[in-house]
Amino acid sequence: MHLILIAIGGALGALLRYLFSLIFSKFLCTSFPCGTLFVNVVGSFLITFFMFVFNIGTIDPMFRYFFVIGFLGSFTTLSSITYDTLSLIREGNFFYAIINLSSNFLISLVAGIFGFFVARLLFFREG
Repeated sequence: MHLILIAIGGALGALLRYLFSLIFSKFLCTSFPCGTLFVNVVGSFLITFFMFVFNIGTIDPMFRYFFVIGFLGSFTTLSSITYDTLSLIREGNFFYAIINLSSNFLISLVAGIFGFFVARLLFFREG
């Protein structure tokens, strides 16, 4: 059953990633891959948040298969960062290529740390 949940979540995550990339590239950021940055930052926050929640045992593990492994696993993607960065280099936009790599890594890392602290604040009770 968990393989089916992963597959369904993965399909939905991939579709949503594509739609965000399309919307961002056509309407919001025409010269920089903001869609990939957006999904990686949001995905980093959500993965960290929900993995913390799962580790303290407050959510059904089947939801973890569907949402974290399937949906968020395909929603975020290193391969898109790589492709976007190489495309920027090929176009001669070396500055944007460096900004793309560093912003995806650093902002996603900060979002992950933030997700951890929000989950801890909401679900961890001392005592």
